Amino acid sequence: MITKIFIRTFPSAEECELFESILQTKWPELLKDTSNVKFQAFRNAQAPHISTVIWEFPDEATQATIEKLIQDHIARFTKTLSPKTLTFSGTRVMHLET
Repeated sequence: MITKIFIRTFPSAEECELFESILQTKWPELLKDTSNVKFQAFRNAQAPHISTVIWEFPDEATQATIEKLIQDHIARFTKTLSPKTLTFSGTRVMHLET
């Protein structure tokens, strides 16, 4: 399991909402031919200008496919809205569930 996290800090909550609406519109169609990929988006009410997206991929090939989709279909919106972006990518080493 490979996880990639995007934390984007936008200048305003409105720009963050706009970006999230783009994600809600684009990703269902873009992901229709993929399998075993998880996409989750989070927002904290105390910081509504920050968007956090967590991806989970079964393998590196699938991650590369999704990252190409991001470059082809999503990156232009982040360039226009210009949020500060922090990313993390890694392999899960532990998982606890109760």
